[in-house]
Amino acid sequence: MEEREIMIVKGGRQTPFSRGILAQTLSQAGAKLDLAHKIAGEIRSDLLAEEIFTVEEEEVLARVRDKLVRADAIVVGRLDKWRILRESTEPVVVLIGGATGVGTSTLAADVARRLNIQSVISTDSIREVLRHAISPDLVPALHKSSFDIKPEDLRVHAEEGETVLDGFRVQASQVAVGVEAIVDRGLKEGTNLVIEGVHLVPEVILGRYRDHPNVCSIVVYLSDEASHRSRFYIRALGTAMRRPAEEYISHFREIRKIHDYIVGSARRAGVQTVENLSIENTSDAAVEIVANRVSGIAERAEKRPSLLLDASGSDTSEIPVSEIRRNLGGHSG
Repeated sequence: MEEREIMIVKGGRQTPFSRGILAQTLSQAGAKLDLAHKIAGEIRSDLLAEEIFTVEEEEVLARVRDKLVRADAIVVGRLDKWRILRESTEPVVVLIGGATGVGTSTLAADVARRLNIQSVISTDSIREVLRHAISPDLVPALHKSSFDIKPEDLRVHAEEGETVLDGFRVQASQVAVGVEAIVDRGLKEGTNLVIEGVHLVPEVILGRYRDHPNVCSIVVYLSDEASHRSRFYIRALGTAMRRPAEEYISHFREIRKIHDYIVGSARRAGVQTVENLSIENTSDAAVEIVANRVSGIAERAEKRPSLLLDASGSDTSEIPVSEIRRNLGGHSG
């Protein structure tokens, strides 16, 4: 005898029950993948055993919560906050800052996946657009790596030994103009965004967003210098890096100086910091920080459709340079 299909219902819509979608939902909320698949399978088996073939989504999620309480109570709180965040129509902008090599791009991609945010932008891409728009004769510091800037590039007096930080602050301030344009457009148009990169210095970028409930800023760090150094070799193995790891290592002292400055800036500005010892734990912490930040506005907002009917996952990708140019230009369309 052919097994009957279970239908999930919410708001007059219905779709076949999918263990894959339910497991993905739980995984994105922070459950371990094996636990997510185990619970999804148990929910389906329970419904079939009870001969329930049409079920409201809320009942499925209530059953999920009951199983999670027994298996991993910590995830229950994350699931509740994550649901509010995912169902809200309010825009969410996540800013993930940190020095070169600490893992901001990897974390940004994972946070975007878990929050179903389609657009991830790096400050390097924003800087590249600005480089094409502004002559190096006008702002030479913009056209160099932050750890390669020389005193003559600043056109202002730099204290002895402080060229690296002075140059970095100048460049971060210049890139902040582009970041603010994209954030403002995202908030205006209701677009969810994750922006990541070394230029997101809290004391530079947070002036106008410090109290904005839709904007959440996080700084990533690595306290152990040896771990930080090793990340450059790991990146070189897994990606087609524009520069070899050795070039970054040759500037490691300057990178660590910028690293410590960004972390200090976060603490002075009251921005939460997360040590990136493992991407899984760091991503859990980041999603929880975002959920705590925006849960108030999300609870008051209109709800989006179903999690289980629409949780097909995000197709997260870096926004093309042409789209960044459009955002920086302020054109509609």
